[in-house]
Order: sequence, then structure tokens, then C-alpha cells
Amino acid sequence: MFSLLGMINSYIGYFNMNATLKGRIYTIVGGIGNFYLLYVAYRFFANGFIGRGSLFILVFLILLYFTYLNVLYFFTPDKTSKFDISPKIEKLLGIKIPDTTAQEKSQVAPGFVQTNGIFDQNEFLPSTLKFSTKQRENLKAVVAQLEKIGYLKLDFAGKNDQELFKSSKTGERFYALATPVALPYYELREKKGKLLVYGGVNQIEAVELGEVTQVGLLRGYEALKRYQLSLATVLLAKGPYKFAGRSTMMQKDEPYELQIQIAYREREAHPDFEARLKDEFRQKEQDFEAREKQLEKEHLSRRAKNRNN
Repeated sequence: MFSLLGMINSYIGYFNMNATLKGRIYTIVGGIGNFYLLYVAYRFFANGFIGRGSLFILVFLILLYFTYLNVLYFFTPDKTSKFDISPKIEKLLGIKIPDTTAQEKSQVAPGFVQTNGIFDQNEFLPSTLKFSTKQRENLKAVVAQLEKIGYLKLDFAGKNDQELFKSSKTGERFYALATPVALPYYELREKKGKLLVYGGVNQIEAVELGEVTQVGLLRGYEALKRYQLSLATVLLAKGPYKFAGRSTMMQKDEPYELQIQIAYREREAHPDFEARLKDEFRQKEQDFEAREKQLEKEHLSRRAKNRNN
């Protein structure tokens, strides 16, 4: 029997599967194998070896208890047992048994630190982003598309309501998107005097997601005329969240938001640009002089009329 269990264990090792599925298989196989000990105990009792039979019964009951705990852990993660001694063992030994199911669910989505380059912190300007109704709809559609292809995990960091409730504090929010994640593609575009953020799954499918209304102390479009602007990072954040009620977790839907960082550089002076500025300045001086002469003529004309009267 033990040879058969060892063979099954070796065969399972050939397959690439997650810890939860492997734990379920081991629980089923171990539970079935445990009843072999019950059969051995019966044979000892039948042959008059009461002491040895009792020991096998004791081992059978201990393994049956742990099989019961494994069934709860791997097959019904939302349920717990008041007879579970695992927390006491952890406290006694001073160790923390890792939660494999939570680790599998809370893997960081790809692209979390994605940027459009490396910038110095002094090259960033504070910016303000606003969203129209259409832009929010576009952002919601992008989120749904990213979740569908597995880029985002909207599962509250892999925790169920019971786990969230135990760890919750007053006023604490648990977002479905536990950690801000960078969009796979994003860019800054100027359109009809507005500075817009475009993004999405890729460049071909990029849609309008928001408007930059202010960069530093300047309005968005004015900043674009004065500086070279680059959209360094665009993070997707917030959205639906849960919070602790009196006895259970409550959920509230909020729109997703974008957290952006805009880098800037002073525009380099171009010879043609400098020449154009000088021509404009010279023209303004000439217009000012012409206006002064016109006002002086009008003033002299009014004085001559007053003398004649």
C-alpha cells in the first residue's frame, strides 16, 4: 500500500500544477490510504494483538483529523474549524505557515513598474487630471479588457471576506485592485488645445482616458508650449472596494482612476525661433511708436481747434 502511495506521489511530480490542486490530490490519496491503517488494525485485533491494533487505531484517528483539516483548507477555504490546532502550533513554535492559496491569487500583475524611461525626481512636475463621462467609460472598458487577458487581478489580493474582516481596521478600504498597476501602453497627445492622456492594451487600441488640466503652475496646453513634456508613468488605481460593516464586509463601487507622473525639460532655443521672437518684438516696438505719434497728432489737433474757438 505504501509503495502504491509513493508511486502516485512520484507521478504527480511529473506534472506542473499549483499548490492548491496538488494539495487536493494529496488529501484525497492520503485519506484513502489512511483507511489501510484501519484494515491493519482490524487484522491485529482479529489475531489477538490488542496493543498493536490500538496503536494503529490511534494513528488512524490522528491522520483522519489532519485529513479533515486539509479538506476544509483545500476544498472549502471560506470555512474554518474550532478544532484546528494549527494556530496554536504556529504560536508555540514561533513560525508562520505561508498561505499558498493567497500567494497564488495575489501574484503581482505584469508591468507594475513600467515607465517611459528613467527620469530624475527633479524633472517631475505636479499635474492635475480630470475625467469626462466618456473618458471614464473608456477607462472602465480598458480595465475589463486587461482583466480578461490576465493582466489585472481584481480579487482583493486573493483574500475572502472572512480574511478581510479579521484584518480590517476602522475606515480601512480593501480595493479589488490591491496594488496600482501600470497600463501596458500610454502616451500624451495634444488635440484641439487640450492635453490628453491616451492608453490601453496597445498603441493600436489606445483610447482617450483623461485630460491634463494643469502642469505645475501652468494650464496643460500652455505647459506643452513652454516645456518638452513626457508622460513618465501612468498607474491604474482605486475602483471598487470593500470595508468592514458591523458583522460582515460591505462593497462599494467607485470609478477607477489614473495616477500619472509628467516629466519636463526646458525647450531648446532654435535659431529660427529666436529670429521670430526678435521680429515680433521689433514689430511691437514699431506699432507702439506709431500709436504714440497718432495720439500726439490727435492731441495737437484738439488744441488747435480749442484756440480757434
